[in-house]
Amino acid sequence: MFINLTNASALHRGNPVALKKDSIVSVYASTQVGEDNTVNQVTYVFLPPHGTWEVMESYEEVLAILNEA
Repeated sequence: MFINLTNASALHRGNPVALKKDSIVSVYASTQVGEDNTVNQVTYVFLPPHGTWEVMESYEEVLAILNEA
């Protein structure tokens, strides 16, 4: 099963991203400072061996999506 989130990386910000629920190992949130000194709250979703995805949904939203799916 896949969950649908919103990409937060600079090059793909706002684009949808589908991640395989069973592959997610951890979720955490942090602030991110952009090149233009903007500060954004970003949630990181780790799926080894592929790496970490930056998403726009909050930590709480991602956990709720994972728990309902």
